[in-house]
Amino acid sequence: MEARQHSAGAAFAERIEARQGAEADSLKRELLGALRRLAPAWEDVALRIHAHPELGRQEHRASAWLGEELERAGFSVRRGLAGLSTSFAASRETSASAPAIAFVAEYDALPDLGHACGHNLIAVAACLAGHALAEALPSRVRVIGAPDEESFGGKAPLLEHGAFDGADVAMMAHGGPYNLPSRDMLGLRFMTLEFHGRSAHAATSAGHGVNALDALLLTFQGVGLLRQQLRERARIDGIVTHGGKAPNLVPDYARAEFCVRARQQAHLDELCGKLLRLARASAEAVGARVEAGSGRHPMLAMRRNAPLEEAYAANLRFCGQEVHVFPADGAIGSTDFGNVSQALPGIHAYFQMVPPEVKHHTPEFAAAARSRAGLDGMRSAAAAMALTGLDLTLRPELLAAVRAAFEAQGRGVS
Repeated sequence: MEARQHSAGAAFAERIEARQGAEADSLKRELLGALRRLAPAWEDVALRIHAHPELGRQEHRASAWLGEELERAGFSVRRGLAGLSTSFAASRETSASAPAIAFVAEYDALPDLGHACGHNLIAVAACLAGHALAEALPSRVRVIGAPDEESFGGKAPLLEHGAFDGADVAMMAHGGPYNLPSRDMLGLRFMTLEFHGRSAHAATSAGHGVNALDALLLTFQGVGLLRQQLRERARIDGIVTHGGKAPNLVPDYARAEFCVRARQQAHLDELCGKLLRLARASAEAVGARVEAGSGRHPMLAMRRNAPLEEAYAANLRFCGQEVHVFPADGAIGSTDFGNVSQALPGIHAYFQMVPPEVKHHTPEFAAAARSRAGLDGMRSAAAAMALTGLDLTLRPELLAAVRAAFEAQGRGVS
């Protein structure tokens, strides 16, 4: 089989050299033909994953189904990367000189809501794009299966353990109300604050106690005052996860979890420092002590790449799709693909599948993730990503521009 692939790759390489300029459109149309042929099998996988939703780091069936289909497509699949049993990295390489294009899949569901963020479609868009590109021309294609985007940030440990090493560009696509080549996303850090005091009977010996809950509540009051000074889009949100054992006992332990978000990494770090100083001052005020930590990976701000976004937008139009403009006042969140975009050039595109009034993480969005509109949107995104991979493979000047734009933009800048 390897010899056949090498022979086919050499023949395709000769065709590519002979078909530059206007003839490149013909090669793109061939790729779209391959994608149409491959799409039905991948749509079946998307619907199967939707019908069997699995929470983050428990996506055993989804990961297995995606990996098995990629193996049938001629990809070599490694599983269980970075200590994550439901991760995988698939590769299919038929050219030694082509850039390595990584398509990123995520496939975790939400508690009670199932695939109300459409990760079944994200996963299949990545796999279909990679499969179509690998079929179309000699290339180096990877599909990275990243678990638990919603609550853990699985792409961060995959990056740390080398899953993206050697990749030149990474792409993924998320469903929503608009077709977008990318958009800003907020950096996000999680912080857990644990306050330790001294227990006492609330009626007979309260003066001998140290109220850990008071320290926690003082911290929340400080956060409330700080909010009026936050920059645009920055947020500090928190919940109390432990406030005491009984109302007639002075709480000796209290715990809260916070999410801190900002556009720029430097501002995010600044806000986390302010939150920690608030917690320490509050603890000192009541005589308690505080410990800070985080059980989750940070999600970094998106590092945009104009040449890559422009190529994706042009390919959306080539597919007959309209390219939308994200509303200036539109709500934006966070994603662990921001970590990927800070490590190598990448885009986190969006495909249209719902009207603007249908929001993520709702039953209505979950229904759309198995609809014809959802599947069609997924197809268009897979096509645009695969065509962009083709452009990067055939046009060294585009790849050079993408690399230059990445280097020119400082780390942590949205």
